[in-house]
Amino acid sequence: MSGGTTGRIRDPRRDAQILQTVEAAVNAGEIPKAVALARDALAGGLGHSLLFNLRAYWFEEQGRNDEALADLGNAVALAPDDPLIQNSYGLCLTKLDRWQEAIAAFQAAVRLKPDFPHAHFNLGWALERVGELELARQCFARANEIDPGSAEPIARLAALAARRADWDEADETANRALAIDPKQALAATAQINVRIARRDYDQALSLIERLLGDQATPPYERTVTLSLLGDLRHAQGRYSEALEAYSQSNQERRKIFAPRYEAPGTESAYSYVQWLIEYFETAAAEKWTAAGGISAAAGGGTATHAFLVGFPRSGTTLLENVLASNPAIVSLEEKEVLVDSVRAFLANERGRDRLETLGGEELEKYRRLYWTRVEQHGVNVAGKVFVDKQPLTSIKLPVIVKLFPGAKILFAIRDPRDVVLSCFRRQFMLNPSMYEFLTIEGAARFYAAVMHLSALYREKFGLAWHVVRHESVVDDFEAETGKVCDFLGVEWTEEMRQFTQRAKARPIATPSAVQVARGLNREGVGQWRNYAKELEPALPFLKPWIEQFGYPPD
Repeated sequence: MSGGTTGRIRDPRRDAQILQTVEAAVNAGEIPKAVALARDALAGGLGHSLLFNLRAYWFEEQGRNDEALADLGNAVALAPDDPLIQNSYGLCLTKLDRWQEAIAAFQAAVRLKPDFPHAHFNLGWALERVGELELARQCFARANEIDPGSAEPIARLAALAARRADWDEADETANRALAIDPKQALAATAQINVRIARRDYDQALSLIERLLGDQATPPYERTVTLSLLGDLRHAQGRYSEALEAYSQSNQERRKIFAPRYEAPGTESAYSYVQWLIEYFETAAAEKWTAAGGISAAAGGGTATHAFLVGFPRSGTTLLENVLASNPAIVSLEEKEVLVDSVRAFLANERGRDRLETLGGEELEKYRRLYWTRVEQHGVNVAGKVFVDKQPLTSIKLPVIVKLFPGAKILFAIRDPRDVVLSCFRRQFMLNPSMYEFLTIEGAARFYAAVMHLSALYREKFGLAWHVVRHESVVDDFEAETGKVCDFLGVEWTEEMRQFTQRAKARPIATPSAVQVARGLNREGVGQWRNYAKELEPALPFLKPWIEQFGYPPD
């Protein structure tokens, strides 16, 4: 309890009575009454963690998440050792896409109350969201151990098994979840994935129809089921029906997430890229050209530092797994290790203008932050070629040219029509960039903007740059990966041909996991031809890049 903000002398007995009344309402399950009492008490100047927590709940119910977070921050400050408040704080942070901070809050809740199953589950959910799949699996397993009667952690374990194409584990775990809760939709979708992978199409369709026909299926799980219907029809060669299912799935996802990504004042990923394009079209090249003479510490002790970029679904996951199979190379898969410098310098005009002229110790500060984050992900880069793989780091190259002017850029390309189709078909964890993929036209427009921006960067920055064509890697593996090795300054090794073994042994965070585990194949090459009519709205955006990258027009 603290004094209020009104300046009046508080009556401790009166304050205690108010808190007792609020607590009694909470214990009786009279939450609306407790919220109303808490709001009145806070307005009257009484500050207490319970009151802030209750008002935060009221704010969240109205979608006022920033105000809710402020109240929960006050609650945490007043009661830092309360695991329930830390858990609530973490949940609110997830609604604002502040996942790393949410992870810290959930970790605090777990530390304060090790037998708190909801905190373990939420920590696993947040870790899964940022691609830490093995740590997420451990959290879900711990939540299941503490509360074996809850189906949801088991369902999450089934979904993770399906993501890594462990179909036996996915099936067995999904069955365990469904034995507890026959309507557990996530477990059912894992079962559908298993049936499609095993080509048991009739059973897959039966499970899909059951989920879609059940009014109790949650809205998000319904979108996943519709996408799986698309996968089923695609596998059957019924492409127009597949596209219809994917479209319905994405339309429903858009309805769910529009309040977050289309709210007034919210900047889209496309408009952000356009903002960068407008600046760099006229920016003076001499202010951005990669400069020599930086400290050896900029390389973090690596033999070579490289960034694998381009656009999602362009073959970056395949290439990263191939390269990381070389003993001389280590890699990091899609972790936001540039987040500190991007927030400081690419969030607004003031930061961008500072970056243009930045030098000295401040650049060293952000280099150190980058390497610290790399180390936190368990990657030992000393003496190795280090490949930082994050496709949309292609947008963030202004930070790289200033922090790491000696870095090498591997730029992955694939037929733009296959890229956009794949982005539209796949179920990504949504963020502003992935939200653009919910329509074919939106995905194509965003793709064209990122390619335009990347071309500007290549022209202005003078970074060492090597284009890797996905189709060439598939068709002439040793020759193309040999060229990449030459660019990186390492010898090609036979282990690179065995990349599927490594892929099956490690968690892959992207939707490419299943395809990579199957090894080299031409399954995704020219897939767009099955959907040529549906892709027509995308062609005005894609045609210049189809031509520039040398792909045939039909």
